[in-house]
Amino acid sequence: MAQCGEMASFLGRSGLTVQMAYTGASALHQAVKYRPRVALLDFHLPDMTGVDLARELRALLPGIAFIMMSGQVEGLTDKTLQEIGIAVFVNKPVPLGPLRQAVLKLVLSPAAGRAAKPDEKSWFSTGLGGRRT
Repeated sequence: MAQCGEMASFLGRSGLTVQMAYTGASALHQAVKYRPRVALLDFHLPDMTGVDLARELRALLPGIAFIMMSGQVEGLTDKTLQEIGIAVFVNKPVPLGPLRQAVLKLVLSPAAGRAAKPDEKSWFSTGLGGRRT
């Protein structure tokens, strides 16, 4: 939870409006209320996985862009990420400067909610995030 607050505070200082949720249910409630353009999702949530949350958010907000983060993701595949439209995956710990750049780029991108094509490299720097290999 502390990391969530730190990221939200850092992104907020960049002029972004940031809402925090600690559970998938809370995130869904806030998504309906605030209609975000970008969602930063942790893979491990108390009540569901980030993949399950992304699927539900995609149904509510077809154009939403996702950044998925985690330090441990057994069973998560590139195919799953592509099916849901998660074009960026970030390994924890997440460096705040590049995270801010990624979020700002997604907020400004007209194609924010689309997944990268299988042969397309993610613009989020390799080694910091991007496609899992």
